[in-house]
Amino acid sequence: MSLSAQDCTQSHAIQSQEPLQDIDLASAQDYTPEDAPVSEPLTGKERAGVNLTWGIIGVLIGFLVIILCIFMWGEYQFFTAMRETQNLILTNQVAHSDVLVQLTQQRSDFRSFWFDTLQLILLNVLFPTLTALLGYVFGTSRNSSS
Repeated sequence: MSLSAQDCTQSHAIQSQEPLQDIDLASAQDYTPEDAPVSEPLTGKERAGVNLTWGIIGVLIGFLVIILCIFMWGEYQFFTAMRETQNLILTNQVAHSDVLVQLTQQRSDFRSFWFDTLQLILLNVLFPTLTALLGYVFGTSRNSSS
């Protein structure tokens, strides 16, 4: 007994003891699916809501990129200062512990300030605004069946 595309498993075909049936393709007809329904164009308020939402998303992305650049600049400045401090320590021009403690404290203060600023602006301003706009856009969308 040979397996064909209609068989699921060989055991199923053996248990049923039914002859295999081929699909008759001669009587098949072409079928073209109906076009998907297209919604009506957005009204002025809906379009304004969508555009405003995209604007807020753009501001969010821009703000994140700016903060990321500030963090990278701060890390670059820190590592540059560490390299200069190590050179000064090797030449015995600077006391060892005091400069390193100040440098790490400045780095910590810099990072915490910008992280708090990021959190304040994102969580308290941009995300609630985006949530409200998305609620407006999806809340005012029309249902074509009503």
